[in-house]
Amino acid sequence: MQLKNLKEAQEFLEEQIPQSAKLKYMGDWGLERTKYFLKLLGNPQDKIKIIHVAGTSGKGSTAHLTSLILKNLGFKVGLTVSPQIQGITERIQINNQFISEKDFVDTLNELVPFIEKAKKSKFESSPSYFEIFTALAYYFFWKKKVDYAVIETGLGGLLDATNVVSNKNKVCVITRIGLDHTKILGKKIEDIALHKAGIIQEGNQAFSIYQSKKINKVFENQALKRNARITLLKKGANFKNLLVNKTLTSFDFNFENTKLSNLKLGLVGLHQAENCSLSLATISYLAKRDNFKFDKEKTRSALKTAQFIGRLNLFQFKNREILIDSAHNPQKMKSLVYTLLKLYPNQKLDFLVAYKKEKDVGSMLKIISPLANKIFPTSFKTDNKGWISHSEDPAKLAKTLKKMGFKNYQIIKDCEKLIEQVLPLVDKALVITGSIYLISQIYPILKKTLDNK
Repeated sequence: MQLKNLKEAQEFLEEQIPQSAKLKYMGDWGLERTKYFLKLLGNPQDKIKIIHVAGTSGKGSTAHLTSLILKNLGFKVGLTVSPQIQGITERIQINNQFISEKDFVDTLNELVPFIEKAKKSKFESSPSYFEIFTALAYYFFWKKKVDYAVIETGLGGLLDATNVVSNKNKVCVITRIGLDHTKILGKKIEDIALHKAGIIQEGNQAFSIYQSKKINKVFENQALKRNARITLLKKGANFKNLLVNKTLTSFDFNFENTKLSNLKLGLVGLHQAENCSLSLATISYLAKRDNFKFDKEKTRSALKTAQFIGRLNLFQFKNREILIDSAHNPQKMKSLVYTLLKLYPNQKLDFLVAYKKEKDVGSMLKIISPLANKIFPTSFKTDNKGWISHSEDPAKLAKTLKKMGFKNYQIIKDCEKLIEQVLPLVDKALVITGSIYLISQIYPILKKTLDNK
């Protein structure tokens, strides 16, 4: 088989999307299959320097910021993100540039014979969409001789397809932990923390945020078990004096011998100071370990220009403000609302929302409702981003709002009708939030509209 173009490559990959709930998350079996697949490729993941990022909230932003700073310091940096917002090639980047369509197709063609070989192995099945992407990223980064590869986990950490690196020089970064994917990862915060901490392997250095005693204990035990080291950053000590406005977040950072006062971060949100601090501590450590200069001015420059779609981005449209943020669990929603209260004191806002099925929509709507003027429940459509992701019925969201006593809502059946149906009804600033799949469907429409103004 020879894939001729990106369309054929996408179609081939979409054939590997798990078609049932049982096959979505294969656990040990899927991880072993990924290890076998990468062994066929020569274990490229153990031939490059890896920064492995897991967590419930903030892992995408942290991974992005880490790659951005390292690039500004002069390194060639690989980055993976999932799911994508701007297209399939977004998932694999070098120096924050998406992989070219040609490189994507050519590299996938190199992998196809090994995918076929995996089918004939004891696993008797093709690696999944996400497993192939993981292998493709590691293989591509090795071929392109990146200095560092920043790898974002998909789901969990312990049994995630990305958790195949045995090299002791891997650095682990674990962002804030919260209750999400509880049917897979467990209903207790300790269970989820254990999955996330599963990326810590023998001899690794790990960084995380000081959280609850239960979570910290899990992290420390995993590090002890793996003969690894973990450093926990604290608000008020390592990052403090947090301020936010509609264009940036500012804070002071202090870690060992690295001090940066009045940092200006292009990502908006008080929680982004926490994510950025994890990135800065990681790079401070790497500078010492790998003997390079942590240039403070180049770091400041990188952070000031940082932009990441789906993380509280602000747009102006016909004298109206539109904000988009992929807050898809209660923890993320609390962070979003906390920041919105700072940006819009004593004001009500309008919300367009959609969530994946089985999310804790009740909790998220309760968090939104005190700040909401109007809420527009909607839905998204997707079956081609690595998972079959079904949108919650907007009628169910409306029913939940009604039970809560929130009456000012209106169902929008098709989120793509944002410009024609939603904006004429909006009185205040509009916040578009919920699933990243909602953002991925709306962002191209919004961008095209604004570009054609």
